[in-house]
Amino acid sequence: MKVVMIDDSAADRKLCRLLLEESHGEHLEFFEEAAAGPGLETCRAVAPDCILLDYKLPDMTGLEFLSRLRDHAGMDSGMAVVMLTGMASEQVAVEAMKAGAQDYLVKDRITSEGLGLAIQKATQKVGLMRALANERDQLARSLAEKEVLLQEVHHRVKNNLQVVASLLRLQADTFDDQALAGALRESQHRVESMAFIHEQLYESGNLREVDLSKHARLLLSNLFLAYGVDASRISGKVSMEPLVLGVDQAIPSGLILNELVSNALKHAFPRGLCGSIAVEGSVAEKRVLIAVHDDGVGLPENFRPEQSRSLGLRIVQILARQLKGTFDFERTNGSTFRVCFPLNPIK
Repeated sequence: MKVVMIDDSAADRKLCRLLLEESHGEHLEFFEEAAAGPGLETCRAVAPDCILLDYKLPDMTGLEFLSRLRDHAGMDSGMAVVMLTGMASEQVAVEAMKAGAQDYLVKDRITSEGLGLAIQKATQKVGLMRALANERDQLARSLAEKEVLLQEVHHRVKNNLQVVASLLRLQADTFDDQALAGALRESQHRVESMAFIHEQLYESGNLREVDLSKHARLLLSNLFLAYGVDASRISGKVSMEPLVLGVDQAIPSGLILNELVSNALKHAFPRGLCGSIAVEGSVAEKRVLIAVHDDGVGLPENFRPEQSRSLGLRIVQILARQLKGTFDFERTNGSTFRVCFPLNPIK
């Protein structure tokens, strides 16, 4: 065992060396210095297992020594420190521990057993800290590798979904039957909505959360383009502050918005009618509210979502239940559809 003792008392240095030789014999390498400056150089040179450090030194205090040792010699890499002092002060002990010492001994109470135990405890503590640091670094590396892998997964999922969406669009273009072609294009839009989520996850670097407001703007722009909407006839607006959701809630929420906006584009403005579509979202009392409002022709008086033959609205109702939320509507200056659900903590 390598021990460096830094103490301006030759008698104290001799006593500690003799006590340690009793317990460690030929396995002990004992180095001693009378001042902090030479002590720092010795510690850097021999990299001791433990430092016995006097609290009061001629050129600096033991606390200042610890600060310099940590800054220049990498004390955290494996040097245990036992502070020695002639003052039986709890305040000194607390300050020493805060500065980086692992243990504390009062000089006039030092015994062979007590000194050996203090060194053993100090070196064990440093060993544990080193092991924890290594484990932390290994976990950090493993986490970084997994995040890179997961990011690549999202990238590939996005690419695959875009391929599927392109295939659906190409297939739709081959049919003369407009109803069948329209059904395929609606499926294409649903697939694209999910692809947008994975694209946002990949590009943001945050693999656990999605900003629904950003997704809503991208989705609205894509649907207006896909349906060939004349911007001078129908306008679209997203009124939503950043609304961060976990992936498990972001994907169904994105699909809900896709269905409700698509529904408005298909049915709210027949025969060249002009108007607007507004997408809203907010969080209050740990509940998320998303709504799509249009000022179009409105809903029939006998309209009931649960009786509707619209696949889109049936999908919205299923997704609302999946989110443990509610789905409702109202006829006020057009139509408003709302979905409200509890906000889940992001894991």
